[in-house]
Amino acid sequence: MREISFSYNWNHKLDCDAFTTIRIWQPEKYVMGEAYAIVINSELLSFAKIVEVKKFLLKDLNDWIALIDTGYKKEECEQIIRRMYKRVDFNTTYLSLILLQKIK
Repeated sequence: MREISFSYNWNHKLDCDAFTTIRIWQPEKYVMGEAYAIVINSELLSFAKIVEVKKFLLKDLNDWIALIDTGYKKEECEQIIRRMYKRVDFNTTYLSLILLQKIK
């Protein structure tokens, strides 16, 4: 089974039955309907299925997406993303807003 790894539980979202994550756009890796092991700091937390994937550019990030995903407004969330992906050209590289639902 594929996994989605986290190093931090932003906004305590991983405690919810449904949550989002922002990742680099990789349609072959993040597939709607597929199940994933959710891992935080190398420990299995749960299993979840991808419900939806939305493609966007960093310039299109807004407070709505940023607050739901990280608990921070757009500016702070953008800084977090830029730190996570230091070598990425965000003028041309797309991101994914991925909605997951835990499998019970």
